[in-house]
Amino acid sequence: MIAAGEAAPSFRATTHEGSAVESDGGARSRVLVLYFYPRDETPGCTREACSFRDAYSAYGEAGADVVGVSTDSAEAHRGFAQHHRLPFGLIADTDGRLAGAFGVPVSSGYTARTTVVIGRDGRVARVFPNVRVDGHSDEVLAAVRAAR
Repeated sequence: MIAAGEAAPSFRATTHEGSAVESDGGARSRVLVLYFYPRDETPGCTREACSFRDAYSAYGEAGADVVGVSTDSAEAHRGFAQHHRLPFGLIADTDGRLAGAFGVPVSSGYTARTTVVIGRDGRVARVFPNVRVDGHSDEVLAAVRAAR
């Protein structure tokens, strides 16, 4: 798994809403929170997504973009985002390639619950492996504020 201090892997992906998310390994104008999760519409994943949704304005004020990543399809993501009014993009990493670039395990088609905070300098500021959903968004927001 990628570690804090390492350069973030270079990638370009498209969210369920058609927006591009990219990391070229260089400086960024905003902190990027990539949260990897197992599956849309499951109880834990829904609680996690909704906690990021509920704190979305605080992330914006802290200068961060939040993006969810799972192996679900873009179509599944569209339904999930609409159902729960998620204000951020979800990436359909159907082949697990993005998860692999960050060293996030994928087992039986499910991505391990992991969050990566990428600082403005393009380096990984913090990694949260084996995430416990309750209180996680607050921990990530604190890491974002520290990464500014």
